[in-house]
Amino acid sequence: MLGAEYRVLGPLEVRFDGEPVVVPAGKGRVLLATLLLRPNEFVSVDQLVERLWEGAPSSPGRAAKTLHMTVARLRRSLGPASCVVTTTNGYLAQVENLDLLRFRALADQPHAALALWRGPALTNVVSDSLHREDVPRLVEERLVALENRIERDLGDGRVAGLVEELRSLTSDHPLRERFWAQLMVALYRSDRQAAALEAFHRVSRLLRNELGIDPGVALRDLHQSILRADPELSTARGAPVPRQLPPGLATFTGRNADLARLDRLLSTNTTGRAVVVSAIGGSAGVGKSALAVHWAHQVRARFPDGQLVVNLRGYDREEPLTPHDALGQLLRGLGRPAGEIPDQTDQRVGVYRSLLADRRVLVLLDNARTSEQVRPLLPASGRSLVVVTSRSDLRGLVALDDAKVLKIGVLPLDEAVRLLTRVIGADRADAEPAATVELAGLCACLPLALRIAASLLATEPHLRVQDLVDQLAGGDRLAELEIGDDGEAAVRSAFDLSYLALSPEQRRMFRVLGLAPHAHFTPMSAGALAGVPSGSALRTLRSLARAHLVEEDEPQRFSQHDLLWLHARERARTEEPTEERRAAVRRFLDHHLHSADAAEARIVELRAEKPLTERDPVVEVAEFGDKTAATRWSRREYDLLLELCDFALAEGYFDHAWKLPYSLIGHVTTNGSNDDRFRVFGVALKAARQLGDRHGEAVALHSTGIAHKNRHQFEEARLTLREALRIRREIGYTRGVAITEAELGSTCLWQGRHDEALAHYRESIAQWRLVGNTKGWAASMNSLAYTLVRKGDFAEAITVVTEALDALGEATAYMKDTLGQAHEGLGNLDEAVRIYRDLLDPGSLDALAVRPKVEILFHAAGVFARVGDRESALVHAREALRRAESGALAMATTVRRFLRELEETGLAAGRQLS
Repeated sequence: MLGAEYRVLGPLEVRFDGEPVVVPAGKGRVLLATLLLRPNEFVSVDQLVERLWEGAPSSPGRAAKTLHMTVARLRRSLGPASCVVTTTNGYLAQVENLDLLRFRALADQPHAALALWRGPALTNVVSDSLHREDVPRLVEERLVALENRIERDLGDGRVAGLVEELRSLTSDHPLRERFWAQLMVALYRSDRQAAALEAFHRVSRLLRNELGIDPGVALRDLHQSILRADPELSTARGAPVPRQLPPGLATFTGRNADLARLDRLLSTNTTGRAVVVSAIGGSAGVGKSALAVHWAHQVRARFPDGQLVVNLRGYDREEPLTPHDALGQLLRGLGRPAGEIPDQTDQRVGVYRSLLADRRVLVLLDNARTSEQVRPLLPASGRSLVVVTSRSDLRGLVALDDAKVLKIGVLPLDEAVRLLTRVIGADRADAEPAATVELAGLCACLPLALRIAASLLATEPHLRVQDLVDQLAGGDRLAELEIGDDGEAAVRSAFDLSYLALSPEQRRMFRVLGLAPHAHFTPMSAGALAGVPSGSALRTLRSLARAHLVEEDEPQRFSQHDLLWLHARERARTEEPTEERRAAVRRFLDHHLHSADAAEARIVELRAEKPLTERDPVVEVAEFGDKTAATRWSRREYDLLLELCDFALAEGYFDHAWKLPYSLIGHVTTNGSNDDRFRVFGVALKAARQLGDRHGEAVALHSTGIAHKNRHQFEEARLTLREALRIRREIGYTRGVAITEAELGSTCLWQGRHDEALAHYRESIAQWRLVGNTKGWAASMNSLAYTLVRKGDFAEAITVVTEALDALGEATAYMKDTLGQAHEGLGNLDEAVRIYRDLLDPGSLDALAVRPKVEILFHAAGVFARVGDRESALVHAREALRRAESGALAMATTVRRFLRELEETGLAAGRQLS
């Protein structure tokens, strides 16, 4: 969860955007803990003074002033995570995301509530009065939840693991009669009636000796029920036994060695860890799922508590299933009512693992993508077994979770021939043995391809094996085999019958979906294709979903499988006039172009208005309330947007093919790599030149120059940028001249051509003055100052950047970085450290692109290394390297060398990135 998060159910912790925030020790920590234990409630100054001074202070007036200073220091330390609000004569902690609040809200879900506890409460807060007055109340709340959880477990029939737990609890809390009653029930239901009676006698003696009283009515009544073997006492709410395995294939063939290996893994793997079934090279269609299901049916008797199956959709046309949603499916399969399934993922993990702790269940996680997707779905202990199928090798599970890997490849030739024979019949295979062997070879012995080919023969009894061999050998083999992804014969005529049953409106929507370059749609994108409002499109899409011609995979996101999409494409080409088809595609591209532009306007602060296509009023544009929403949309749609650039160029929509990349600059900077920049602006350059659009050509050249610079291809960068500059001067685009001059300055700076860089930056500054753009002018002033730093003119650099800062009214991250470098150069290391610590506060770099983030982290690491703060230097250098590598930046080499020297010697030299 983004934003601030507070935790008191264990050591005191504060996090912001998932990163830990340091809470100062001493009075500040006691103050925060006291307020958080009374969330959103007023706490008076007198109460806080008494808490912080452990009673009455010697000077109440001075104590109140010290309290105010403590609050101020705490707020500074917490930064954006500060929750301390001043009220009349007091303070309160204004919080929403507090584990204590969630714990109390989950009173009717004790498993989930207890999963929030991380250990004894507030052990890192030193305060006798807090641990004497407040913590015991927390402990009592936890014990009540624990009692309720055990009651729920007893009701579910889970007693095997409860006896030892309750023995420990009765030892730790000997006067808590409910634990004794639960222990007696657990013993009785474990066929240990004598032990249950002995537990009653033991608690009776303890209560008489300690308190001089007899057990309460509930305990005495339970004792009598055990004595008379009351049948109701043996009754538990039986947990359902899930039987979710799909049917196995009757014609499953071969894999004997693989099945034997799985059997051996089962005999040695009884701790609930994972068996990973993976194809060599991650091949699709190799039969991972078929093998897992076949083996699961063979061994299901060893798992009397049931079998669970989840398709994780790791390699699918839709987004992979999240662990959160997968856990929801698993919990429902284990009989947990929907109303008792927690909202938080970590709580779902706790409930899931608790439910499996004493059960022997086989869990099949099909089609996983990453170890991170699977890890929350692994039981923590017990006798359950998890089988994972994936195209990935999931080596993270091997390294961290002791998973065993079974890699399977294509079938041996003899087994491939046997599979064909079993499906098409021995008489046909024996009649054409050579052709059958050749067919297996043409299918690459891949089980999916074999089954598709065999299904074609099985449904066409007069088709000879050799005829199909000739079709595959002489034509588009994949096209011939790609008739379905489940081995069934889904021929075009079956789709035709469904299509002809639709209304005219539904038919047209179905047809135009085939004009998109992919089979995923929203109401807005589908509405653009059809030329109708999104509300109307949504209604039609849902009617198609009811006819099983599209699927609504999640609210308002639809997809088709490949064959339906190809069928829709054929119908569109047959029934839609050419101009209608092109108009539909143009509207579709308009939707994505204008939406990408709207998102970028939120993502990028210093941004010129960009040229867009004229949009049909029926085409709707996605709206974004803030940068977070825009960034979320950008990440989700990023790959599609890149694909649309290529598609627009290939299909001749040249205006979109250069304007869409132009609107993607912020998206590429945020989500992509330097390779993506080359890709989309290579498209833009071809499209702009095709149109003779000089502005578009300059845009593409400028961005391509940046991509060359990022690869340290400096001569190519300078040539490309000079060409962009020439065009921008010729067309009179002053703002563009300022931007390209600055980029040329940056390129020269990276080459060490400092005087040339200064000249370019001064020209950029002059152009920004002509435009009247203070932010652009200040950015180029800062770049000029940074170049002076690199020349060694540190004092002049400070003068220049200070002038820019004064004009702008605030210091940007880039300015702070320049000041930090300049002060380091002057030997003002304390000031440099102060600047970088301020600059690296949580969230301060979020708005920056990848490269400047890397530069700032790298510079900070160098400063910290110089003052001997090796730990901080390592942290920031490692983060700089991670980001440089993920962004495919050439500077990663320099950062890696610096980090290696720092790790080996504690010192590092050669910190220049160019």
